[in-house]
Amino acid sequence: MERNARTARWGRLAAVLLLLCSMVGPLPAAPAFAGPSVTALPAVDSGCPPATAEGQVVYGCNELSRHLQRARLWLQQNKPPGTDDKLFKNAGSSNYAIARLADGKYIIGYSDNLKHSEERLLDQMNGKSQRITFDPATGRVSYQAPRASGIAEGFSELEPCDNKCGPKLRSAGVRDKFTWSWQWNGRDGDTKEDVKAIRDQSNNSKTGHKTLALRQLKANNGPGRIDNPPNAQSGIGKAVQRQAGPGRPGGIDFSSVQLRYVSDGTSGNTYSFKAPTTPGKPSTDGTGAIYDAYTALNVWMTVQPSKFWVNLNPDEPDRIIDSDLAQTDVGRVLLESDLTLKESGTKLIDPNSAVGKQFWGKMRAAGLSKFCKRDWIVPKQATIRESGSELYILEAPLEVKSEGADFQMPGSEFTCPGDSKAATDIYRSVVVPELTRLVNESPEYTDLRRVYISRVAAEWYRNRLAKAGTAEDFGIDSNDVDTLESIEPWDPKALYNKYLKQLNSVIYTTPDGFVVTAGGVDFTQPVKVDKVTDASFEQQYPALPAVVEKSLTEVTRTTDAKDAFNGGADLVPAVIKPPARPSPGGTGNGGGGGGGLPITGAPLYGIVGAGVVLILVGLLALWRTRRVRWVASR
Repeated sequence: MERNARTARWGRLAAVLLLLCSMVGPLPAAPAFAGPSVTALPAVDSGCPPATAEGQVVYGCNELSRHLQRARLWLQQNKPPGTDDKLFKNAGSSNYAIARLADGKYIIGYSDNLKHSEERLLDQMNGKSQRITFDPATGRVSYQAPRASGIAEGFSELEPCDNKCGPKLRSAGVRDKFTWSWQWNGRDGDTKEDVKAIRDQSNNSKTGHKTLALRQLKANNGPGRIDNPPNAQSGIGKAVQRQAGPGRPGGIDFSSVQLRYVSDGTSGNTYSFKAPTTPGKPSTDGTGAIYDAYTALNVWMTVQPSKFWVNLNPDEPDRIIDSDLAQTDVGRVLLESDLTLKESGTKLIDPNSAVGKQFWGKMRAAGLSKFCKRDWIVPKQATIRESGSELYILEAPLEVKSEGADFQMPGSEFTCPGDSKAATDIYRSVVVPELTRLVNESPEYTDLRRVYISRVAAEWYRNRLAKAGTAEDFGIDSNDVDTLESIEPWDPKALYNKYLKQLNSVIYTTPDGFVVTAGGVDFTQPVKVDKVTDASFEQQYPALPAVVEKSLTEVTRTTDAKDAFNGGADLVPAVIKPPARPSPGGTGNGGGGGGGLPITGAPLYGIVGAGVVLILVGLLALWRTRRVRWVASR
C-alpha cells in the first residue's frame, strides 16, 4: 500500500505539471538578430533569445526593458490633464531609456527636441538633474532630488546613435552596459540610404517595429515580450525596393521624385511619388529622395509651423535657423536653398547677362546706381484634390518675394540704406520673375520643391488628425525631432560664413556700386490650397486615379509618358486586444489572428479541453490515493 500511495503522489504531481504546461502553451520562435550571440541577460521567459554581441535584445526580454514597458504604461495611464511635461506627453511615441544605478534605484530618460533619452540618464547619473525614478514594486514613476550614482546597466529602446549618444555613453564608461531593441545606426559599409531604410523599418510612424510594439503594449495593458512583427512593411520601403530592385524600369529620373498622393487608411498609409521620365536614358536611383520626402513629411508634422523659416542676413548672425529645424535635413535643405537663391540673384544681376543688362539699363534710365534688397521664398497657392481619405497634390508652386533692406555688414563700416521704391519696382519687374522660374524649374532647387510638397501633405494630415482628436498621439507640434535628425550632422553657421564670403567677393566692373543681398525661406504660414471640384478633376485628370492605384504595385507611366508614378501601401498587422490578465511570458505580438491567449499564442479551445482532461486525471489520482489510505486505516 505504501507503493500505491507513492505512485498516486507522482500521478498527482504529473497531472499538475501537465496542467501548467497546457496553460503556458508552446514558446514562440525567436526572432533572427544579426551578429554572434553572447550570454543572455536576465530573461522574462526561457524562450527569449540572448542579447547579440552588439547588445540587441527582444523588447520585454530582459528585466530593464520590462520595467520600461511598465513605466510607459503608467505614464500614459496617469498623464495629468493639460500637462506640458514631456515625460508624460511623449510616453506614447518618443524614445525612452532606463538604467539601474549602483545604489539600486531605477531611473528613466526620455527624448525630446532638447536631449536624447540616454543623455538624460547621464545627467541623472552625474547628479546634474532631478531623478526620474521607477519603482518596480508599484510601477510608479516620480521625480526625486538629484543624487549622483553610477549606472550599473542600462536599456534604450532604439540603439544609441553613433553621432551623439553613443560617444557620450562611451566617454562616461557605460556604453557596453547598455542593451537596445531596435537598430538605428548602420554597419560598416552601409550607405546613407541603407541607414535610412534601417530607421524606416525601426521607427516608421505607422509600420515601424517600435511603433507597433508600443501599440501592442497599450493594447495588452501590461508588459510582455514583443518581437519585431515579421509582416510589417511600409509603403515607403516598397517604393524604394521597386525602383531600385532587379528589373527596374528605365528612363525615369527617380532622384527628382515628389510625394504627390497620400491616403490615410485604418491599416496604414498609402503613398505615391511622381518622377519625370527621361526617354532613352537609364533610370537614376531615387532611394535617398524617397526617404527624404517621407522624412520631410514627418518633420513638417512634428515641428511647430512657427519654426518653418531660415534666414541668411548679414547683420543677423544669431538668427539663422530655429534650433529644432536645424537638427533635420529639412532645415539643411531650406538653408542651402536660401544660399542658392542668393547665388541665383547675383548671377542674374550680372550686367554681362541678358537679365542683368536689362535690369541695369532700367536702373541707369531712372538715375539709380545702387540697390540693396532682400529676397525670400514663400509658397504660392497649391492645387489639390481631396476625396475622403485621399489627397492628390496636383500643383504646389513656390514664388520669390523681394523688398528693399537696411543692414550693416558684420565687422565692417559698410551700411546699406533702404532703397527707393523705384529701384525695388525695377528689380521686381525684371529679376524676380526669373528667380521664381528658377525656384520652380531649376535642378538646383529640386530638394526644396520636394520637401515643400511634403509640407502640403503634412498640412492635410495635421487637419485630419486634429479633427479626429489624435494629433497629440502622433506627436503633432511636439518639436520632438529626436528620431528625425540628419544622418550626417551639418552646421548652419558654416553655411552662413559661406554666404558672407560670397557676399564680400561680389565685384562688378560696371556699373559702379556694390550689391548686397539678404533673404530667407519662409514656410511659416499655413498652406493655402485651391480644391479642385469633382467635375474639374475628372475633366483635367481623368486617368490619374488609375495611374496612382497601379503605381502601388508597379512603376506606372502617365498616359502622355511625361511622368511616372511609384508608390506603396503600408502593411500593418492588426493589434488584437487580449484578455485583461495576460500571461507574464510569451511574445505579445500583434500579428496573426484571434482565438489565442495574448502572450503565448496557444489555441484557447485546445487549452480548455486539455485542462479539463488533466483535471479529471488529477481528481482520479487524488480519489485513488484517498481510497488507498482509507483501506489502510481500516
